[in-house]
Amino acid sequence: MESPYTPPPRFWMRLFLWYCRPEIAEDIEGDLHERYQLRLQRQGRAKAHRRFIMEVLFLFRPGIVRPLINTRSNSIAMFQFNLKIAFRNIRRYQRTFLINLIGLSTGLACTLLIFLWVQDERAVDQFHEHKDQLYQVHSVFYGPEETEVFRSAQSVLGPFLREQVTGIQLTCVTSRIAGNQLLKVGDRTTKARGQLVEKDFFQMFSFPLQRGDPATVVAERNQVVLSEKLSRELFGAPQLAMGQSLDYQLGDEILSLEVVGIMEDQPKNSTQQFDFALSFEHFRDLQGESAESWGNYSPACYVLLEEGTDPKTIGDIITQAVHENEANSEDMGASLFPYTSLYLHNKFEDGKQSGGRITYVRLFSLVALFILGIACINFMNLATAQASRRLKEIGVKKAMGAVRRSLMAQQFTESTLIAFLSLTLALVWVALLLPEFNVITGKRLFLTWDLTWISGALGITFLAGVLAGSYPALYLSGFHPLQLLKSNLNSHQGDKRAREGLVVFQFAISILLLVAVSVVFKQIKYTQNMSLGYNQENVVRLRTDGNILQNRETFLQQVNALPSVTKATVSSHHLQRHYTANTGIKWPGKDPDLRAAFEIVHVGPEFFETLEMPLASGRYFGKEIWRLDTNQVLVNESAVEMMGLEEPLGTQLTLWNGNKREIIGVVKDFHFETVHEPFKPVVFYYDPNDTGYLYARVRTEHVGEAVSEIQSVYGEFNPGVTFNYTFIDENFEAQYRAERQIADLARYFAILAVLISCLGLLGLVAFTADRRKKEIGVRKVLGASVVSILVLLSRNFAKLIVLALLLALPPGYLLAQRWLDTFAFHTQLPHTLFAAIAGLSILLAVSIVVFQSWRITRMNPAVALQDE
Repeated sequence: MESPYTPPPRFWMRLFLWYCRPEIAEDIEGDLHERYQLRLQRQGRAKAHRRFIMEVLFLFRPGIVRPLINTRSNSIAMFQFNLKIAFRNIRRYQRTFLINLIGLSTGLACTLLIFLWVQDERAVDQFHEHKDQLYQVHSVFYGPEETEVFRSAQSVLGPFLREQVTGIQLTCVTSRIAGNQLLKVGDRTTKARGQLVEKDFFQMFSFPLQRGDPATVVAERNQVVLSEKLSRELFGAPQLAMGQSLDYQLGDEILSLEVVGIMEDQPKNSTQQFDFALSFEHFRDLQGESAESWGNYSPACYVLLEEGTDPKTIGDIITQAVHENEANSEDMGASLFPYTSLYLHNKFEDGKQSGGRITYVRLFSLVALFILGIACINFMNLATAQASRRLKEIGVKKAMGAVRRSLMAQQFTESTLIAFLSLTLALVWVALLLPEFNVITGKRLFLTWDLTWISGALGITFLAGVLAGSYPALYLSGFHPLQLLKSNLNSHQGDKRAREGLVVFQFAISILLLVAVSVVFKQIKYTQNMSLGYNQENVVRLRTDGNILQNRETFLQQVNALPSVTKATVSSHHLQRHYTANTGIKWPGKDPDLRAAFEIVHVGPEFFETLEMPLASGRYFGKEIWRLDTNQVLVNESAVEMMGLEEPLGTQLTLWNGNKREIIGVVKDFHFETVHEPFKPVVFYYDPNDTGYLYARVRTEHVGEAVSEIQSVYGEFNPGVTFNYTFIDENFEAQYRAERQIADLARYFAILAVLISCLGLLGLVAFTADRRKKEIGVRKVLGASVVSILVLLSRNFAKLIVLALLLALPPGYLLAQRWLDTFAFHTQLPHTLFAAIAGLSILLAVSIVVFQSWRITRMNPAVALQDE
């Protein structure tokens, strides 16, 4: 009986075949197999294996090893040959090359600009040394319908986490000081942004100190750390500031602070922007007893976890502590979120990160991919359309023995060459457009030659070259030589259908982008023109700081006395900025399990009259200057709905401190903070002594005069202090500047996508018309009119555009409606918008076809018929 065949060791046989010359490998391989089988029968498996390995190693010698250097030389020679052919084809088909160059360079320029923008967005807060272990504590409210997440936490968390929780390296509670604050050194006064921080702040975050010890600065109540820029403003130089004193007004109190540190100015890609830092003890001074309450959710809390600590475990510990220390807190909890992800993932739905600016990053990454894809599709279409001019060349090569791989290599060489030539032009476009791009985006982007940027640009370009050359390479190298030499490609309807499919795809993407941009602009216009619930025209807002805080009543009286001012009032709130809501209000019949959150606004005399907020029922506060309605409040309609009151007037509210106040009026709902959110319940207290903003309505015809007069009054109270003010309508527009920037960016890219698609259509129409010159000449000889010929050439392309519309508009409508539904208030989607986009697309495509075909239709038939 014959023994079964046993193959030699696979690895060593593959090694031999890899290094052996191909022309002798088969003979030697057979000898090795025979000798292995013979030894296997006589000496056993182990010895046969060892001898086989030794023979493979001994065969590695000159004469048997393949000539690697010559192979490499051949590859280089082949590449040089392909490069020469590519340049020859560029010179020969210049019109096609220019169309491809313009299309690809425009697509690459858009992609590189978006790459710069995305790279900058993703770099925010990534510079911190301990970023991977850095988390922010978020408060979570488990409501009956959904879970809400707030980026604030209790001020008592700092001591609690440091003293009672393991697995945490450092903890810090901070609170941003609203608005620009007054700082004074001798006669020199300036305004700057401040932040209250605990002592571990500069060890947790990478805000380097030029001077001072990160472990000890702001450890004491009277210490302050200044930015380099602020130290120059106040003391002339950073080194002169150390150990010096400055006066700072916090609330109604003037503090004398010692400069114990100088920090570098914050980078632009930091979400925390401040000019000086104080001890967090001042927060406890301002808040009083409530600072030690587990129900105070004003500040922000950050933790630096130890390696291996589970953030969820820490969140559960905090949640348990809240339940133990705060009454009726069963529906409250805490979660930890990575600090470095909060800029991009700043939107929460039902307690989970569900979007934010990352949506824009993904959107524009997708736009870049689409634009680059459209440009590559143009190249594919024109390259395959040009194939009929190169059929005999490729046929002869295949007949002479050229393999498909070499033909594909030639096509990829050509497409990659054009891609890198396009990159050169694209870099010029980027350099020229970058200043305007920075204006649109509000950023300071610039071309950097770091490894990330260079590798990204080269990688994108190479990908574009390969993508653009993939279909032509497969198309041209796939035919039989006989077909190529006969030029018989007219029967290949599949390739024609593929080209038409690519045209449909690129126009569908362009139309989809147009729909998206149109809807975004319509929504932005809607939000800018919608009523806020109060009259924001000609209202000046400024902070009441400095000496005004001790003389609020006198200051308000003098502003009201100005002839250019119709009414003025004071308030605790900047009406377009987020504040922490209060959950401690009770009313008769309140469900004990309902945790209602109200915005609390302290106002002065004639607040509602100044802002022209209409009443729904009841009355406003009295008009007497500085009369104290200490036991009365007004609420808005959303607050009444929240409390479920049928007759709100006269209802007694019990505050968190036990005081009772009577509802005397209900104002109609108005937009508080942002128009993207539903109306929020608001309670208005009459307390002019606890306010920080002045609102003054000025006469339309005396706006400039009014500002000068208010500045003069402000200067009497704060001599030498910079006068800062805003008009709330301008501030409202600035609040949504980022959205307009995104919309502008999307508009330009959508237009470019359409232009690139049209450019490809232009080249394809030109080629089609040129290939049908004889047919057109015959038709003209037979009496066909110019119009009929134009219709003949336009009809097929018009059908493709209509098909693209049918594919793009329905999903575009559905996606747009879904996006609009994420807003509490949104515009409607009129059918006229989609009809206009459809009409514009068809008109643009037909115009291109007619424009490009006109030259052929006007040509003398004799010239067309004699052309070979």
